[in-house]
Amino acid sequence: MSSNSFDFDDDFDRNPRSGGDHDSDSNWIISYADLMTLLVGFFVMLQSFSSLDSKKFEQTKRETAKRFGGEYKLPLEELQQDLQNLIKEMHLDSQVLLESADDGIVITFRGALFFDSGSVAMRPEAEKLLTEIGPQIKDKAAQYRLIIEGHTDDVPVSNGIVASNWELSSLRACAVLRFFETLGFGKERLQAIGWGETRPVKEFKEPPSSEDRATNRRVVIKITR
Repeated sequence: MSSNSFDFDDDFDRNPRSGGDHDSDSNWIISYADLMTLLVGFFVMLQSFSSLDSKKFEQTKRETAKRFGGEYKLPLEELQQDLQNLIKEMHLDSQVLLESADDGIVITFRGALFFDSGSVAMRPEAEKLLTEIGPQIKDKAAQYRLIIEGHTDDVPVSNGIVASNWELSSLRACAVLRFFETLGFGKERLQAIGWGETRPVKEFKEPPSSEDRATNRRVVIKITR
């Protein structure tokens, strides 16, 4: 055969993907990359056919990072730390609890920090606190919404203004919501819910003291996707 002729056997041996005797040790990378590409495409296809549950999405991210040795950061981790520092500076850390959630942050304002007994008017201390933390939430959680929950204890309302704890908790949640509106939050980002006494933090087998009941009186703000 002439010098210009194509030698198939020789080319087959030199080609690292041909399966010849000179296969490169790095060939597995090509297969691995192909597999990862297929998996990404598969998950993109699944997402396009389903509505995204942000909580489950964050759980999947956390488990994936853990399995592959990566680093997972909680949503709004920086904002949570900033709010914690601010609340501590205001000496309210014993009355405000911040907790991480799979899809954001949960802020619990305990006892009578926001409202006097039976009242639906926010206390000046509450307005001052929200005025401080509101701009940070607005800027650092721009893609998140706020679910504001009102909770009462199990003592029936008897002030003649509202008919039951349902109305009391709902009106309180709405009062907080309206205050966020004054801080520039859009209506589409806000939601108010009144739970009355139906979701207590603590259940009591015996008649609770006034201090025990106070643990169930609270306003909860959920910063969520």
